Formats: sequence, structure tokens, C-alpha cells
Amino acid sequence: MSIVVYTRTGDGGAHVRIDNVTLSKEDISRIVGWLNAAPESAKIPVDDVTGSISAGIALRLKHNAEITIQYNRKQIIVSRKSRFNRDSKYIIDQKDLRDFMDQKLEGTYFGEDTVSVE
Repeated sequence: MSIVVYTRTGDGGAHVRIDNVTLSKEDISRIVGWLNAAPESAKIPVDDVTGSISAGIALRLKHNAEITIQYNRKQIIVSRKSRFNRDSKYIIDQKDLRDFMDQKLEGTYFGEDTVSVE
């Protein structure tokens, strides 16, 4: 998992860095469970992602398939790439996953927990 961390510099500017966060096997299992449990009605197909991405998770699957989860502090965007290069991208409404991402992002926006998202 990667997260974006914003800090202030001494001259009033901002510094942005990307930190890697190691997820436990339990975390990964919960994330996969949340994705698998989401009903189709909770998935909205999209072509593009709007807003700045604050966190991301890449899950490598068998046969070169991959799931990428991106979070912009407002929406969770899931991209799936199958071994046959069939791609799909959708926004998912999953409270547990959003809460998990928010918890991992605590204090990363200039020492605060939230950022104003429009």
C-alpha cells in the first residue's frame, strides 16, 4: 500500500512524499473479503478517475491478473486487469474499505486527518 503524505516546509511551502505501508496478511484478507462481498449494485462503472489519489493498493493475482484500489478521500476506485487483458474500472461503495483507508491516512495531510474534497 502506498499513501501520500503532505508536510509543511519551513518557508511556508509544502512537501509531498509517498510512503509505503506494509499490510498484514489479515489486512489483505479483509480487503479481498470486502471487495468480494460488494454487490453489483455497489459498483459504478467509470472510465476516468477524478481528484488526487491519496492511497493505493495493488493486489497481484495468479496468471498476471491484478487489482488496483485507489482512494481520493471521497471515492474508492477499483481497476481489474485479467490475464486476458480484459480491463474494468469502477467506483465501489464499501464502508469498511473506506474506513480502513481513512485510518491508514490519519495525520497525513499536514498533520491532520482529513482534507477538504470538492
